[in-house]
Amino acid sequence: MEIFTNTRIDFLRWRYYVLAFTLLFTVIGFGWFAVRGLNVGIDFSGGANVVLRFQDAVPLDQLRSALPSATIQRYGRVEDNSVLIRLPRLQQEGDYAGQVVQSLHTSMNPEAAQKLDLNFQGRAAIAELMKSEDPDKRGTTPAAHNYYYELAQSIITKRSELGLFRNYGEVTSIPGLSSATAQLLASNTFLGQFNVLGQETVGPQVGRELQNKAIWAIALSTLAMGIYIAVRFDLRFGVAAIVALVHDVFMAFAFLVLVGGEFSLITVAGFLMIIGYSINDTVVIYDRVRENVKKSRVRENFEDLVNRSLNQTLSRTILTGGSTLLILLSLILFGGEVIHDFSLLLFAGVIIGTLSTLWIVPSVVFAWNRWFSKSPSGSSGRRMETPRTDAPVLDAKTPRSAKG
Repeated sequence: MEIFTNTRIDFLRWRYYVLAFTLLFTVIGFGWFAVRGLNVGIDFSGGANVVLRFQDAVPLDQLRSALPSATIQRYGRVEDNSVLIRLPRLQQEGDYAGQVVQSLHTSMNPEAAQKLDLNFQGRAAIAELMKSEDPDKRGTTPAAHNYYYELAQSIITKRSELGLFRNYGEVTSIPGLSSATAQLLASNTFLGQFNVLGQETVGPQVGRELQNKAIWAIALSTLAMGIYIAVRFDLRFGVAAIVALVHDVFMAFAFLVLVGGEFSLITVAGFLMIIGYSINDTVVIYDRVRENVKKSRVRENFEDLVNRSLNQTLSRTILTGGSTLLILLSLILFGGEVIHDFSLLLFAGVIIGTLSTLWIVPSVVFAWNRWFSKSPSGSSGRRMETPRTDAPVLDAKTPRSAKG
């Protein structure tokens, strides 16, 4: 499918404007990074993330009072009454998130000293309560223990489906829960203010190791892509690919800084996906340039050949990028908080990768041709010029004597 046919856009004519724009954007992004720093996730900085869902409106004042150094933000829809708590960097190893959650639970639920919280406790604590009281008269056999463990698991599963229990009617409606067990739970448990939807802790040493590995992953993948292109096509194409990928990573990083996105493991995956998308788009252009060199039977200026190749693949570039952007836009709008920064980074990365395909890579290859070749159309290593028009063309129908 082609949406552009016989276009004659002079892409290389606009290369300096695009280079100036990308350079300015990158400088602004890195300048902002130097002034404000980077929003580093706990994957790299160390610390903890806790997601809580409350029965009623989120008690922000109480949370801020208990956790003055934490960052608290809404999580999901307003009606979910959920918050994401980002706790500061750790200076020591340990279950930081677990300690904070336990402290919040104790301060917000004074009943926890006498009763079991069905919105907080896990399967083992609930099963132990039922085993000790044995409301269904199952005895103390292993089969009886398994019975109460499975019943406790049903309660946890129901809680996960609902987010948290808001009334005991939601508890007693669980299949297999007898009236005796329901009465036991009503007498010995309570429904606490919040449920823990998720928690994670990363120590400072692990954070530093992950950060170093992420940087190496991005750097080595960029180098590997460039080497592949150099071997598959040409040295100058490999150099151009590396320059373009470095450009893409720097611009994507500048974008992430400017929008205040979080630099975490999931955004590192986004950087790697941007590299893969960009190099795939670039390979298509390289392949078309090589095909045009083989097919052309007249001497053609290298700049014109590159422009012609870019115009011939323009429909494919726009269709691929456009369809990808539509998918990413839906993820940005409806994907939720967890993948929002990842989706936003990929959205910008597709646009950046398209810019590098249409202008950055051709600019580097054209500059290489101009600086290192003996002729304007030549190349270092392999010649990219097409046959001369004044050279005799051999034809199978030409007599041997005429072929000289």
